[in-house]
Amino acid sequence: MLENVQPDLTLEQLRALPIFEADFNTPEGAILCLEDACRRQHVESACACKNFLIEGILMLMEADPDLARNEDLRKRNAVLLERKYRQEIAEAWPDLKGVETFFIDRQRYIGGVVAVTELRQLPNGSFNKLNLLVANTVSGWRVLNEVADEALKDIV
Repeated sequence: MLENVQPDLTLEQLRALPIFEADFNTPEGAILCLEDACRRQHVESACACKNFLIEGILMLMEADPDLARNEDLRKRNAVLLERKYRQEIAEAWPDLKGVETFFIDRQRYIGGVVAVTELRQLPNGSFNKLNLLVANTVSGWRVLNEVADEALKDIV
């Protein structure tokens, strides 16, 4: 969910925030890798930046924790999420041309998952805010899905 927001920080302050490398060593780096794959419109690279199994488990846990315990269901759900993502992304690549990215917050979500708040300045000067879940996996950090502000209010 993208929301038009005005940053609390000035553009000068945003540009002074830490800069992250596009790699899988940090949650922010994994997000940058995904954005790079989207700019290049490369489906395989975009999918390699994500972890559909963990994303699916979190979705199942939200619906019914008992469902999340079913290994078969977790695997099938991950396959369905990946298929859906491939189809959606191939049909409508996000337009990230000229977008400047700032990471303004990171907080623990659950287990090895964090919520990263990203602020994007669009070419027209407006800002969009995203809350992205990112999981720490054996292969490094991987992007899951976007969550609403409300989902982050009750986390520690």
